[in-house]
Amino acid sequence: MSSGFILIGLVLTISMVTKHYMIGVLLLGVPCILFLLAGSPVRVLMSVFALQIIFTIAQLTVASIWIFRADDLLTILFLSLWLLSLPDRSMSGIRIGTQGVFIIIFLVLFAVSAYRGYSAGHNTVFIFNQVRTFGPYFLYFPLLWVLSDEKNSRWLWKLLLVSAVISGLIYTIKGYIRSGEGVYIRETTGVRVTTRQPNAIGAIMLIYVGRLWKDWKERPALILVIPALILMSSAILLSQTRGIWGGCILALAAAWILNLFRKKDNIRMSRKLIVSITTLAVLIALMVFAISTMGILSATDIAERTDESSSFVAGPSTLARLFAWNAILEDLRGTAMITGKGLGAVYTCFRPDIGAVVTLYYVDSSYFQIAFNMGLVGVLVFLGIFMTTLVRAVKLFIITDNRLRAGISLGVFCAVIMLLFASGFASVLTHYRFTMLWAFLPALLQTEIIREKRDSNALIA
Repeated sequence: MSSGFILIGLVLTISMVTKHYMIGVLLLGVPCILFLLAGSPVRVLMSVFALQIIFTIAQLTVASIWIFRADDLLTILFLSLWLLSLPDRSMSGIRIGTQGVFIIIFLVLFAVSAYRGYSAGHNTVFIFNQVRTFGPYFLYFPLLWVLSDEKNSRWLWKLLLVSAVISGLIYTIKGYIRSGEGVYIRETTGVRVTTRQPNAIGAIMLIYVGRLWKDWKERPALILVIPALILMSSAILLSQTRGIWGGCILALAAAWILNLFRKKDNIRMSRKLIVSITTLAVLIALMVFAISTMGILSATDIAERTDESSSFVAGPSTLARLFAWNAILEDLRGTAMITGKGLGAVYTCFRPDIGAVVTLYYVDSSYFQIAFNMGLVGVLVFLGIFMTTLVRAVKLFIITDNRLRAGISLGVFCAVIMLLFASGFASVLTHYRFTMLWAFLPALLQTEIIREKRDSNALIA
């Protein structure tokens, strides 16, 4: 294998030096394709079709025809690879779980809603944007396939953690220099960076905290752990989003209570209380004082953000949400309350934060968004995905003897609580860029449940 890589490297290097790069690619590509054809002509044919579609889309994108971004193309490639794997029965033995059943029902409702929106003549751009938002929940099934391999699971987790830490670093730099995209300076609460990204960072951070909490002995060196937690928590604080703050506190409080019911660690209740409280205190202290000591935000700025007199509980942003939700409730009358108005539906309301009447298709609340498009039935099914994930995470956390598995289930439990809370005030679980990560959470839990059952059956045998 090493000699093969060396040969490939030599051919490519020589072709680039001699300015005949395409000839080098052909010299390498032709024998590789012939080798693959001899082994599996059907798979290669399907690969060629998939690549042709991807390259065509890429060419159209380069030609300034807006269709997909680079991350969309990677998602399509990932989905194509999963479809190519199905003839090999690589999904056999992988149960989709109760949350998978809810996802299937949700996707059926989503397809019906898309058809209704198109039939009603709703804006096709709005419909397409929401298809890209709700549709990727289907990636739960390819993710089960990827995560079923423990090596893949470890690599994917490391990738997510490193990405969250790097994002936290970028946020911290923006806050420190007080400039960049989405950076605002407020008179009462200081610097703020406004994007939805901290929701993703917060979910990953909570999974990491859960793993550290229950598998502390197997942690990386503290010289890596502490900076990672500081950078991720600083991004959450710099967002100054109360939905994330409240969600994180609620999640950690729920984790502290849940930890008291776990009997598998053989730790006395008094010690468990001390360890749990210490863990929470250290994490919150890191979250508050890290950016305070760097001079980015003071403790006073953070406190003022949560104080009623300075956080504008009845201010423009809060009133804008209330007006939007009221407009949606007025539109959802009769059968629309049950089935929604279809994808691409719009509503009109007054926005006090900009002082104008606007017509929009997106809502600052995932629950109102789904209710507007799919009705109460859609909301209940959507909640079923994550409430089932919560319940099954609790069960796995309590019964497993594997401390790492307990940490993962605790982390997923915390992340889902935070997301459900934050989604009440913002489009967190219905935000296009992060749908794949939200599908990752129940998929990660399901693979751990499958492994737990296999281990239990092996012990019985």
